[in-house]
Amino acid sequence: MSSLKDVYKSFDRVFDRSIQKSMGAPGFGMESLHESLARRTMDSSELLASSNVAEAEFGIQEAIRGLFGKKRTNDHSIGGHPDFEHLSAPGMTDYGFNVSLFMDIKGSTKLGLVYSPEEVFFIKNTIIRCAIETIRAFDGHVHRIMGDAVLAFFRSDGKSARDAAIDAINCGCYLVEFMRQLVAPKLRENNVVDDVGIRVGVDYGQHRDVLWGMYGFQGSSEVTATSFFVDVAAKLQQSAPRNRVMIGESIRSLLDIHDGVTELKRINSGQAVERYVMPNYTGADGKPVNYKKYVLNQASYFALLPKPGSQNAPIKITALLKAKDNVTYANPEIYHACSRVLPKGVGIDFKARFALPYTDGKVQVHFAVKNHGEEAGDDLGYEVDVDAQYNRERGEYWASYWRDTAYTGLHYMAISVLVDGRVVHKEQEFGVYIGDPS
Repeated sequence: MSSLKDVYKSFDRVFDRSIQKSMGAPGFGMESLHESLARRTMDSSELLASSNVAEAEFGIQEAIRGLFGKKRTNDHSIGGHPDFEHLSAPGMTDYGFNVSLFMDIKGSTKLGLVYSPEEVFFIKNTIIRCAIETIRAFDGHVHRIMGDAVLAFFRSDGKSARDAAIDAINCGCYLVEFMRQLVAPKLRENNVVDDVGIRVGVDYGQHRDVLWGMYGFQGSSEVTATSFFVDVAAKLQQSAPRNRVMIGESIRSLLDIHDGVTELKRINSGQAVERYVMPNYTGADGKPVNYKKYVLNQASYFALLPKPGSQNAPIKITALLKAKDNVTYANPEIYHACSRVLPKGVGIDFKARFALPYTDGKVQVHFAVKNHGEEAGDDLGYEVDVDAQYNRERGEYWASYWRDTAYTGLHYMAISVLVDGRVVHKEQEFGVYIGDPS
């Protein structure tokens, strides 16, 4: 799995330098709590100055947005939502879809037993600052910070619910990987046990199910969203395993995300599963709601996303949007894997580039379409071998294959390289979301 240090390099430098200043002595457990906290005194102004915590952003937005093909940076301030600024008076309301993301730091109580209050503040605040930048990078809006938790709303351009849902899930996946690859190892190095992590809950409410309104009264008010699907996102976050993303049935159905990308929550790592949001509330009809929840398969899904080092993979895959096969376009649009939804009927020209040691064998690229979802039904895909061409100027082989989009869901183009029918570069998958953008 590729490192995220190129995305979070400023965080990595600041966090590492600042927190290790006070890590010279053994951690809590080798002395009394009182002695540990007394020993770990550190002047807060020194810590804040050394970490530059009050200065500019870490530059996370620019790195992530470049990977996902997003153009402008997101500089929305915290609170309310820019799409509903017209709700300027208490009691004003309007309807509009929303994807809610809740994130909290799990196990943060342990930090107070190992670090001084200044250090705890620094650790939690630095994580939250990175979360805010990551949320903005995926076109989310930070609505509220609640201690060691963050609530964000995703609406993309205000028109595409599916794009907003994709942004939120991608954001949650990046946040988890940031915690797993960068934060957790540093905490473990400094005597903090493995139970410190994050939990993320994400769900979608469609237009008629989300009421936006100005709560409170003049001078003490806030525009926020009222919906079962906002509230249930918080329940999903509370139920999520450590360093995992949990999604609700609504967002899973919207994108038609298939089994394998999601899985059921296992209880105590056993065979028993927890299928529904708990408590299982009773609806107006007197029956249990049975609202389903799913855990995102972090390793499988993150492997699909653009990330630093993707272009160092054995097979470099690009996808260009072209209406027709074998037609040259002056400036074809690039589609970044799993970055947004494509309507049905859009042509995609997949191109694979790769290097090989000298061979006089027959070099081919194996393209395999893998369909998923309800609309695809029994059409699970197809496979084709395309003869590769050699580019002497670049010193590499290449082959391309054009297909059009057909079914709602998350689908894959799987590409491998063969020499005389033998696999020499194993299969790599390129994910494409398809569906009505609205």
